[in-house]
Amino acid sequence: MIKKYLPLSFAAILLCSSVTTFAGETKVYQGLGQTSNFRIGPGKDSEGQQVYSFNYVDAAVLFDAEGKIINAVVDALEVSSPNYDGESMPHFSGWPGAEGYNSTDHKTKKVIGKTENTPTNIANEVDNWKTKRQRGATYGMNPKNEWDEQMDFFQEKFKGKTVNELELIFTKLYSDVNGRPLKENSRNEKDKEKYNSLTEAEKKEVADITAGATMSLRDSHGDILGAIKKAYENRVEVTIPTK
Repeated sequence: MIKKYLPLSFAAILLCSSVTTFAGETKVYQGLGQTSNFRIGPGKDSEGQQVYSFNYVDAAVLFDAEGKIINAVVDALEVSSPNYDGESMPHFSGWPGAEGYNSTDHKTKKVIGKTENTPTNIANEVDNWKTKRQRGATYGMNPKNEWDEQMDFFQEKFKGKTVNELELIFTKLYSDVNGRPLKENSRNEKDKEKYNSLTEAEKKEVADITAGATMSLRDSHGDILGAIKKAYENRVEVTIPTK
């Protein structure tokens, strides 16, 4: 990811600093991974015109010699067409010189006209894109537990596990419908059936997960697990001087 959007070089520094307490380690591996997806949505504007968006998920992950995660930093960039009514959502109105797209007022939620796709306007849009971490409390997912806070929780849960172990946990304890952790009181029949098939220990683990995070690790908002897997595939050995 370019420029300031996903500052993974800084994340990598944080990861490397996190291993200073592992004096006995002789081999650690740094990996950077990214996934992307295009989404039709979320929704349509007040005139019925389609909203479009795309997502980039980036993960900077530090692994030990056995492939277990020592530390991870994940961030995501989500950008929509200008007719989406979320105030903090980064927008992209089109290439300079292209026909304008519906523009929505964030207060009234109504289309107020077409964008002016001048080079200056488009450059200003791109220059002001913010990642989900940078959007922080303005992201608007859950005021009591926003995206960045839930991601911090997941990052702690990832520690000590391999990519394969994370995939197995996801397959077992997360919804096949929306990729979110299973819930005891789900109204979805498939999720209910899957939850009821869990052991008591697994149900306890699900309760622990949902106490800290309820968002998906893989859905139309982005593939977080996929980014971590790619970080593992791209890993390189890091030599850490020892005294």
